[in-house]
Amino acid sequence: MIIGISIPALITVAGSLMTYEYINDVKIRQQFVQIADDLKEHVLEVRRNEKNFFIHKDPQYYNYFQNSMSVLRNSLTDISPGISNEIGEGNISQLRSSLNNFASITDELYGQYQQETSYVEKVREKGRKLEAYAAARRGNEEHLVNFILNLRRMEKNYMLFRDRNSFYVLDRTLTEVKKMLPSCLECAAYTEAIYDLSDSYKKSALLINELQIIGDRFEKITYRNAWLERQKINGFLDRTHNLLFMALILLCTIGPLLVYKTASYIVAPINRLADITKRIAEGDMNLRAPLKEHDETYTLAQSFNKMLDQLQLSQESLERSLELLHEKHIEAEKRASLGFLISGVTHELNNPLNNISLTAETMKEDLKELSHEELQECIQDILSQSERAKHIIEDLLDFGGRRKSSTMEKLDIINVLEESVNLVANEIRVSNINLKMDLSANPFLINGNRVKLEEVFVNLFINAIQAMKDSGTLTITAAPDADNSWISITVNDTGKGIQKEDLRNIFEPFFTTKEVGEGTGLGLSVTHGIINIHKGEISVESEPGVGTTFTIKLPCYQDAF
Repeated sequence: MIIGISIPALITVAGSLMTYEYINDVKIRQQFVQIADDLKEHVLEVRRNEKNFFIHKDPQYYNYFQNSMSVLRNSLTDISPGISNEIGEGNISQLRSSLNNFASITDELYGQYQQETSYVEKVREKGRKLEAYAAARRGNEEHLVNFILNLRRMEKNYMLFRDRNSFYVLDRTLTEVKKMLPSCLECAAYTEAIYDLSDSYKKSALLINELQIIGDRFEKITYRNAWLERQKINGFLDRTHNLLFMALILLCTIGPLLVYKTASYIVAPINRLADITKRIAEGDMNLRAPLKEHDETYTLAQSFNKMLDQLQLSQESLERSLELLHEKHIEAEKRASLGFLISGVTHELNNPLNNISLTAETMKEDLKELSHEELQECIQDILSQSERAKHIIEDLLDFGGRRKSSTMEKLDIINVLEESVNLVANEIRVSNINLKMDLSANPFLINGNRVKLEEVFVNLFINAIQAMKDSGTLTITAAPDADNSWISITVNDTGKGIQKEDLRNIFEPFFTTKEVGEGTGLGLSVTHGIINIHKGEISVESEPGVGTTFTIKLPCYQDAF
């Protein structure tokens, strides 16, 4: 088995070592390809600015042209002599010398363009004088003026197209003008200016032709350099491909003969373990790997079974711990809610107790002076205030005394909402919260647990009250959908809102946006779990600085189970 594994491995290692040098050369050549590509891109940028310069002929595009040549010159300067000799078979030095000649011709062409401008102005000036001369003559004035105007139009065509045909038409017309006005000094001056402009155009055309020839040579050299470097990389890859192909042939011919027996000892037991692992992943924790003393995987199977034993014990222990922890978490959140309610109840109890105390003090001080009717009135006041305090305490005890109930029953969710609001009514008043309720006028029956649903609503109300910090509006709505199969309940506050990045974690255990000491981060997690138990949905929308809205959807009684 060792030989069956080691020989294919040695073939693979030998092939890898043989190709390492080629791969290293490919990495170096890849750098050369990048340099060649950069040079090609710089040359293309030079050619683009060259064309813009030919079209516009102004200082701005001349500067663009110069800048692109400077970038190309800097790139050529940064190439070391060693790399220069490697790339493109020594064409880098040819690029450098051609670039200097290219820049010199560009400067000369720019000067020629400036000279052209002066010639153009001279032609226009002489043309205007010729027009004035023709307009001042007597006799066939109209015919002569029209002829001169046509001459000026041909002049503009020549300046626009700068081609041989335009010059030929203009020159022929100039000849006719000389015949019509043989002694016209203005005609001679205009003709001389046209010929000067034509000579300037010819010089510019020669310079442009030289630049284009050199530019074409730039492109040819850089394209060839990039192509040559890629060809070299392809050559390296071909050799590497051949070496790998030879190694593959060896592995495909000798390898199967050597590993066939090894596979029969290893693959079958491993497949057996894989099948057992798959079945365990599906939930059957009682499976164990069969132990065969002469099996190649005997030790692995032993360790595998031992691991499964420990895993099963750990899973059972973890499940018990999670159940206990979940119960403690729920109880902690219930106590937090109860403590919050008690703080509101304490403030609410203060009013009836103060009234009872004041009435008792009055009776004590004025007992002899009070009439029978006044005494009856004081006693009735004490009784009514005591009854008020009794109801407050009963509501609190009712919320705290039924916490462990888990019975699912047919109940009116609208009534549950109203009772939940009554539980936090004291805190709403104390916190100066404006309460708005828009509940369905008709009962809506669901299959649920009253106690747990009260926990859900009280938790949402308390969160809303704490988010609004002693002022704001709490809006509670409940309305069924069109076919009465679901009811949607929304709890909206005008508090500080929840940041967008916190919304995706809002129902996670121990996650809270409250300050330290204000919450455990369990309330919304417990709420989410209770709504899932009721086969409902809960979602949240929030905008920082505006408020938060929780939406709960619960199925009607027929669809609940």
